[in-house]
Amino acid sequence: MRIAVIGLGVVAISDALVLARQHEVVLTGPLPDRVDAINAGALPISDPTVADYVAQNALSLRATLDFDEALKGAGMVLISTPLPKDPERHGYRTAELDSRIEMAHERCPGVPIVIRSAVPIGYTEALRSRLKSRSILYAPEFMREGQSLQDALSPAQIVIGDRGSLGEKVAEVFLNAALNPRIPVRRIGTAEAEAVKHFSQAYLATRVAYFNDLDSYAMTHGVDARKVIEGLCLDPRIGERANNPCFGFGGQRLARSTAHLSEDFAALPARILPSLARANEARLDLLTRAVLDRGAERLGIFRPGGAGSDGDALGGLEARLRGAGITVTHYTGAGEDEDFVRFKADCDLVIAQRMSPALADIREKVFCRDLFAA
Repeated sequence: MRIAVIGLGVVAISDALVLARQHEVVLTGPLPDRVDAINAGALPISDPTVADYVAQNALSLRATLDFDEALKGAGMVLISTPLPKDPERHGYRTAELDSRIEMAHERCPGVPIVIRSAVPIGYTEALRSRLKSRSILYAPEFMREGQSLQDALSPAQIVIGDRGSLGEKVAEVFLNAALNPRIPVRRIGTAEAEAVKHFSQAYLATRVAYFNDLDSYAMTHGVDARKVIEGLCLDPRIGERANNPCFGFGGQRLARSTAHLSEDFAALPARILPSLARANEARLDLLTRAVLDRGAERLGIFRPGGAGSDGDALGGLEARLRGAGITVTHYTGAGEDEDFVRFKADCDLVIAQRMSPALADIREKVFCRDLFAA
């Protein structure tokens, strides 16, 4: 089957890579550099497993700037376009996604159109009603940043927002493309599928905020946070996963879902989910004071692999430090060059979200809340 994937981001490319082992997949989007990179075999996503995967599998995969060409003859359309923030409504704009779906609906009548973007709860059903189409459905993705290909190949679950034959067909495509044929599949309503996406992300954000609050308490009261976490995580109801404190939850995924739900909860008597953003802010305020108390004059930020994602906590910490008049330098390489040697020598304090073996020789001047680093 020919599958069109509208979008050139991490989710779109990861989906395309997985499906291209069994189907003819055509990616499309308005970004010439990304189209060229995909066609050259240099997939523009930060997942270390991509190069080996491409080399080891015969993939029917290409990209084009021409939407009509991508949609021609498609038996299924996946749409994963970004949802930019709407500063006026404190939500996310769906205009670009709307236009892509309408285009696919017009050019591919009756073909399953699968939304992969993290849309607001109720969006898909409203769009179905407006376009008078039941061929549009929502299928959430649960990929982690930096591990998107592996999560697409081996998802923990497949959730499809359609209970009928259309949802069954889409579920079969995703299931057959996965490495594990025993993945649990849930075919539910569109609003329920959208809620699964956002509430799962909000749960992860809540867990991050919980262990960060624990660490903030320990920093303030002189308690060994690691010992406390190791003790409480022996309880199987809590478990040991995702229990390492950090600077705060960040990136587009958790922040977007918490923002969606905070808006939806505005009129409800709820406290936990609407407070997540404030918990992140409080954590960053405490860490900023802790860094300033170190009295370092030359601060460096160690961010291997690039500039980071939108809304990332390390960026929030940096913004606060700059607001306090502190000059901050960056290192974004792999930690194996002369620039890195100079960076370590020039900085009085290096801030890192996670400890790295590359920083082992300057551990005493690293500010990091990674309690379980080797």
